[in-house]
Parts: sequence; C-alpha cells; structure tokens
Amino acid sequence: MRTATRARLAAAALAASLALLAPAEAGAPAQLAQARYVALGYDLGNGFVSETDVHTEFQPEERAALQAIRARLEEWGKYVEVVRPGEADLLIAVRKGRLVSLGGGISAGGPSSGRVGGGGSLGTGPTAGAQVSSPDDMIEVFDARGGSLIWRGMKPNGLSGAGPPLFDSFRAEVAKAEKSTKKP
Repeated sequence: MRTATRARLAAAALAASLALLAPAEAGAPAQLAQARYVALGYDLGNGFVSETDVHTEFQPEERAALQAIRARLEEWGKYVEVVRPGEADLLIAVRKGRLVSLGGGISAGGPSSGRVGGGGSLGTGPTAGAQVSSPDDMIEVFDARGGSLIWRGMKPNGLSGAGPPLFDSFRAEVAKAEKSTKKP
C-alpha cells in the first residue's frame, strides 16, 4: 500500500515538474521552420529513443500514435522522415500518458544508437525498469544535433483520434515559427 501511495505522489510531482518545463508561449523556435529532416521515436522518460531500437517498453498505443504522426507528416509534406536520427534536423518523440509502467528490452549499442537525452550505457544486453510518468499524452521535439528540447506538447488523449490533437498543436507551432522567421 505504501508503495502505491509513493508511486502516486512521485507521479504527481513528476507531472508538475514536466508542466513547468513546457516551452513558453513567447515565440516558436526558428529551428521548427528551418528544419527539413526528421526522425521519429519514443520518449521513455529520459529522452528520445529511435523507433528502430528494440524495446518492449513501447506500448501498442504508442506504436499506433507514432504511425498516426507519420501519416500526418507525410500528408503535410513539410518534413522528410529519415530512419537514422544522426541524419535528422529534428527528433520527434511520442509518449502515451501513464502513471506507472514496468518494462524491459534489449540494449544494442551505446550513445550513437539513436538515444538522445539521458545518458546511455555502452554494450548490449537485457534491460529492465519501472517508470512513473504523467497521465497526459506528449509529443516532444528535440534538436538532433545537440539533443536539447525545442518543443513539448502535453494533453489528455492528445495522441488519440484522427487528429491527433497534439500533432495539430505541433503544426500550429511550426506555422508560428515560419511566420516569425519571415518578418522583415
């Protein structure tokens, strides 16, 4: 019982801190307008993980959300998707909301394996872990060169539906960036 209470408290604290880290409304980053190539992946709580990495932590809902984002990107035509994160200008990560999850996977490589954000260990082998997260769905956009967070959108059920709504928010942010970079 104590463990469940601690997990709920940790989740609430993490959700509050993530909300504070969300980008300000002041201005859209120019990188969103200038970028051409993107790589898609997931955020497992410590940064971008390429979709080509083998992990069981990726939930079926996250895989479906990533496919929906891919389809919308193709329809839009603004960006070209690349498989290797090292060839991208932007890294777009999805994460379905959840409070607690357990998982494992297989690590195949080190820092160059498509992971941006949190550190990574060298070598291969099985992985296991537990995560406490926000209940809101999330899309994050990272600078592929430096790994810094450029934009984050969070919303309950934001990766669900035909939209999905978080993609529409991202697209609106790109439009703001394009408009602000065209000012004389």
